[in-house]
Amino acid sequence: MSKNLISIEELHKSFAEKLICKNSSFGIFKNDKIGLVGINGCGKSTLLKLLVGIEPADSGNITFRKGIRVGYLSQIPHLDPDKTIYEEIYFSDHPQFDLLRNYYKILKELETEPSPTLEEEHHQIIKEIEAKDAWKIEVKAKSILDKFGFNDINQKISTLSGGQKRRIDLARVLMDEPDVLLLDEPTNHLDVDTIEWFQDYLSNYKGTIIFVTHDRYFLDAVSDKIIEMESGQISFYKGNYSYYLRKKEQQDIDVQRKETRRKAQLKKELKWLQRGAKARTSKPKDHLDRVKELIDKSYLSEGKDLDISFKTKRLGKTILEIRDISKQYDDKVLFTNFNHNFQKLERIGIIGPNGCGKTTLLKCIMEEIDPDKGSIKIGVNTLFSYFQQNIDEFDNDQTVLEYIQDFAHNIRTADGILHSASEMLQRFLFDGKMQQSKLENLSGGEKKRLYLLRSLMFGNNFIILDEPTNDLDIRTLEILEDYLDAFKGCIIVVSHDRYFLDRVTDHLFVFDEDRIIKFPGNYSDFLLVKKYRNDEGKKKKLESRKQKIVKLSDKFTYKDKRELKLIELEIPEIEKQIITLNNKIEKEASNLSPTDFREITNMLKELQQKLDELESRWLELDEKN
Repeated sequence: MSKNLISIEELHKSFAEKLICKNSSFGIFKNDKIGLVGINGCGKSTLLKLLVGIEPADSGNITFRKGIRVGYLSQIPHLDPDKTIYEEIYFSDHPQFDLLRNYYKILKELETEPSPTLEEEHHQIIKEIEAKDAWKIEVKAKSILDKFGFNDINQKISTLSGGQKRRIDLARVLMDEPDVLLLDEPTNHLDVDTIEWFQDYLSNYKGTIIFVTHDRYFLDAVSDKIIEMESGQISFYKGNYSYYLRKKEQQDIDVQRKETRRKAQLKKELKWLQRGAKARTSKPKDHLDRVKELIDKSYLSEGKDLDISFKTKRLGKTILEIRDISKQYDDKVLFTNFNHNFQKLERIGIIGPNGCGKTTLLKCIMEEIDPDKGSIKIGVNTLFSYFQQNIDEFDNDQTVLEYIQDFAHNIRTADGILHSASEMLQRFLFDGKMQQSKLENLSGGEKKRLYLLRSLMFGNNFIILDEPTNDLDIRTLEILEDYLDAFKGCIIVVSHDRYFLDRVTDHLFVFDEDRIIKFPGNYSDFLLVKKYRNDEGKKKKLESRKQKIVKLSDKFTYKDKRELKLIELEIPEIEKQIITLNNKIEKEASNLSPTDFREITNMLKELQQKLDELESRWLELDEKN
């Protein structure tokens, strides 16, 4: 039976009139992987802060099992700008990092003032690192930093962008290998390739994870439990996100049945009431109270949803023509000679690694910056709605209503009816009270929802969305997706949300080094093709490794050479172990008990995972060489 790592008893928390949780009691167990779901502002981030101790509870207790180490990733990183990446990553409490810190210190001294004493210290610490297998965490740190796009660990934190700081903060949390990981939107600022890797990493993580994410593929793949937060209630579902959706669907069916029964009973009671006073005297007096209860009670909740439909202008013959455009900054070429002539109803997703130029392409289209070469022609009837990634236009002293009225006091919807700004805000889940709230009191997701209304409400016929899914809750995303499905214009989306890309787009612009490749399909189609090509390339490269001795570059450090040598010794040994276990299953299947079979299967899974990690690291080192 799983151990209870965290006990929550009668937990109560509210802000002003917003209830986060009401006298909730539950337990978090060893190796649980829990996804938190709920609309923006329901308290998902607050619950994580309560668990980590940043936010105090109004009442109740949170108790951690003795000796449990907790790692927390907040939405806003709190890093020391004066430190380097190396200092942020390697100065954790993990005992093996002590050895590595001393190793780097001695190495630095050797480079400046070599001496026999230092050489001896260097030799001794290498022996100690090898004895305690500390290189393993070094390999892991390098691998994670490489995945997150960091090669220079001496770079100052103050020189990093907001997205880079976020990735360093995530690497810091992962490197510490805590027993419990609390992650608030961990996929923000990760490109789609890194999310694929991170998803596998967390799925195989030997510890407890509680995480908030809007990425439904990620949520489905990683979670084995779901916590739903709604109106101060915390509900548990023992399964992944797909299971949660099936249970919710079943609950809705049950609610509908209860409502049907309630209406039938109400009809029957009202019919009885109409029979007259004489009939009423023959029935128990509490029938009147029962009828009143039935009239007041409904099993169907008044679940509000966004209603997005704005009047749009028809597109002309020429929509948007991109002709041979190129762009570079300093020595970095982002894209060259890119062409595309947009047709009606085209839905393009843009993907590529961080910093490759996706947002730059959008800014060229929007004429915020000029391409170095080429031209962009915008049709006379083409009207853009541009949802930008970074919102810096909020005046926190404004109210929600004032913010929208700054752009328009009335908005016309697709049915031709003119609505006030207040009515449109109601449709976007901002009730009368919230409309009078200052912007500074909104959550990040609520601000994003408000900005979404402002971006779409003018009924333009070409929508450009730059990372629209960051900080939006799943319910809002579903409504936005429905709106985009019915939209009669063109769409360009930059996103790392694979589900959103699959749902909204049917073609991709893929940034690949200094060019943009057009791909005829959605993200899942692209992933299938890419995986096939990568598997073929990896197979050929690993085959060539077995057939030749690789000459090592002079630029390879001692540590790189050592690591490569150890990997090349370890891979054949693991391959032998896998062959031996497969043979055991094949030859002794009839004599193996269910327990034996399960143990061998688990061993095979672990060995295969380790082999995949070693082969990936070998390929990284080979690329560096």
